[in-house]
Amino acid sequence: MAAAVSALENGAKKVVILEKLGYLGGSTNVSGGALNAVDDKRQKAQGIEDSVQKFYESTMKGGHNVGNPELVKYLTDNAYPTVEWMEKEGVVFRDKIGAATGSLGQRSHYGKKPAGYAYTSAFENKLKEFGDHVVVLTETPASKLIMDKSGRVIGVSGLHAGKQPVTVMAPSVILATGGFGANVKFRQEVNTGVWKEVTLDNRIGTTNINKAAQGDGLKLAKSAHADIIGLSDIQLHPNGTPGTGLMQDIATSGRNRLFINKNGDRFVSESAARDTLCKAIFKQPDGTYWLLMNKLRYPDENKPDRMGVTMKDMLALGRVKKADTLDEMAKLINVPADHLKAAVAEYNKAASNKGTKDKFGFVATNTDDAPMTEGPWYACLKVPTVHHTMGGVRIDTLARALDKDGKPVPGLYAAGEVTGGIHGANRLGGNAIADVFTFGRQAGASAAQQK
Repeated sequence: MAAAVSALENGAKKVVILEKLGYLGGSTNVSGGALNAVDDKRQKAQGIEDSVQKFYESTMKGGHNVGNPELVKYLTDNAYPTVEWMEKEGVVFRDKIGAATGSLGQRSHYGKKPAGYAYTSAFENKLKEFGDHVVVLTETPASKLIMDKSGRVIGVSGLHAGKQPVTVMAPSVILATGGFGANVKFRQEVNTGVWKEVTLDNRIGTTNINKAAQGDGLKLAKSAHADIIGLSDIQLHPNGTPGTGLMQDIATSGRNRLFINKNGDRFVSESAARDTLCKAIFKQPDGTYWLLMNKLRYPDENKPDRMGVTMKDMLALGRVKKADTLDEMAKLINVPADHLKAAVAEYNKAASNKGTKDKFGFVATNTDDAPMTEGPWYACLKVPTVHHTMGGVRIDTLARALDKDGKPVPGLYAAGEVTGGIHGANRLGGNAIADVFTFGRQAGASAAQQK
């Protein structure tokens, strides 16, 4: 949708959206909604020191320094201008800046509406303003790119509702089809990178909408001779629900939450990158852990959190445990009380001594960091889950799809999780939404102007 709006604002006469699902927005709808950007106004109001250079360096470091420096620089330079553009299009952001899980910095923006819906709802409403300049065909997966004799992409064909053939001829085609995290067979075939020691079969779930994360765009791009890179770069997230992998209930994003194993101990710096967190979890008994937090995160059980859910609702579903004291919580989650209390005390010492690392490397650098001392306490069992696939279509800073020689594939553009090269071997929390809208905006402009 970002690319469609941008294309129309940059001179496109008409945009046709082929959407595989029955609604717009794809897996952005179920994302946590964090968007990283250096924002002087909001950050300075909270006493947060940051810079675009720090953002660039943390993105490169978090991606194991294998991300494309030009793409990373474009993302980090243009993330805040993209925030301003999104505000112009109708997105309303909260004033408070947070820190998504594995963000390696306090620069995560969140919409006032719940999670990813804050963005998809605003852009869907914006598209309606363009009237008949926009045609939206839901339940219409693209199946083939149409090319002329010179190799230029000149259209796309698909099937509406499983039976009606659809052909759209166009001077430019943008792929924004998402990743392949839910394609169990394919993700196992390409899993030779960070997670090669883990079997990514159907015992490990995914946070994405299954139908939207099958890697369809990769096949389309390959048919047009676009280069596909970094497929082994798969990300796991520590916030999975056992059995499904969905991100439900209390969340690992934010601060003042502890990772507690089945022995009642902390085992990792909770501020670490996502791959570090998940590798540590797999080493714990049963490859799982309890996410523990207290009144600091939920002072009012009836107030919706950033995902739009109340603690009262989560408790009613039964997956979140509640106790007034740590002794009571230890009984509920079946861990030694002395271990649990020692784990909390150790964290509190680090949270009180700003800038001093604890034995796991945790250091209180976030303005929200504070000792956890008062009940009620909440805990929920969590597991790693497939969250993002960093590999995909090779692009440049104009969001043009590139071939193996680094030359643009005429008429073909790509943005979002279908692309590769931006996030390296591990994506920072909060950088996916920044990527989707920053490069989506650029793809729309490039396609409209046929750059």
